[in-house]
Amino acid sequence: MSEYVYELAKQHHSVRQFKSEPLSREIIEKLVEAGQMASTSSYLQTTSIIGVEDMNKKEALKEVSGQPYVVENGYLFVFVIDYYRHNIVNEQQAHSMEGSFESAEGLLVGTVDASLVAQNIALAAEDMGYGIVYLGSLRNDVQRVREILDLPEHTFPLFGMAIGVPSEDENGTPKPRLPLSHVFHIDSYNKNKEKQQQEIEQYDKIVSQYYHERTNGKRTETWSEQITRFMSSKQRVEMMDWLHQSGFNKQ
Repeated sequence: MSEYVYELAKQHHSVRQFKSEPLSREIIEKLVEAGQMASTSSYLQTTSIIGVEDMNKKEALKEVSGQPYVVENGYLFVFVIDYYRHNIVNEQQAHSMEGSFESAEGLLVGTVDASLVAQNIALAAEDMGYGIVYLGSLRNDVQRVREILDLPEHTFPLFGMAIGVPSEDENGTPKPRLPLSHVFHIDSYNKNKEKQQQEIEQYDKIVSQYYHERTNGKRTETWSEQITRFMSSKQRVEMMDWLHQSGFNKQ
């Protein structure tokens, strides 16, 4: 039994420095085809992928993201929840489907579908020797991204992905994840708070040591400290308005 994909997945880490080598059209299309073969809820296929090649558009998206690798990469994908095509079908049918794709469930289905597509692409790209980094930072200004990419109603840009050949000095390594026993529950959720706290404390030590070794002691925060800093302030407070303006979560 081969464990090739397992070993490949275990080596994943975000790559943020790429060589200036563009991906060929053949590779780009192969990646998209791999993404399309991901599981899709009820065969709805609620994802579209925008390949951003225009440098002006990439620069504009960089302004939204704040990350240089939005421009400096081999290729840039933006993953979009897409019910625009379903609305076209809806206009030709006797039954109304708006209640599905404007609902919270429709939003969840689209989000899951797009995430599965993206992860297929990420794994295929890494198998080909490329590095990838996800770009949730494109949600810093959803309305601006919609304008840049000319997205119609019933579509929503979830995140981007920069892909490319890792630069020579790219030295990223996989970050340690929470212990399996902490995230894998058998038959019911393990709500033992004392046990969970002990596991978090041990994990904090592992993360702190990881950062210490990666940065020569310049960075030593724990996982708990990192998530507290991030989650103690409201993020992207306009998100509900942006969802409504895009035709989502109305019901």
